[in-house]
Amino acid sequence: MDHWIDDTHFHWQSQNATDPTSKRGDEIIRHAALGIDIHLFVRDTKLAVGKAAPFTYHGRVRYQSHQGSRPMSIVFGLTSGAG
Repeated sequence: MDHWIDDTHFHWQSQNATDPTSKRGDEIIRHAALGIDIHLFVRDTKLAVGKAAPFTYHGRVRYQSHQGSRPMSIVFGLTSGAG
């Protein structure tokens, strides 16, 4: 389950096929070295007025750590903006 850990760290669970040795998992772990920026958009709720709720942009994030595989549980830290 995706959730805020604190004001500057976000826990995200990947898709079920993602593991640390997959192309996607490796790109997430090594995104900074590969020159890939990751931006965080979060929905506060699933629905708003009977429709899909809008996303809120929280800024760029940087990989901090992960646990598990298929899916991976990943912790990102904000590099700008507020949680």
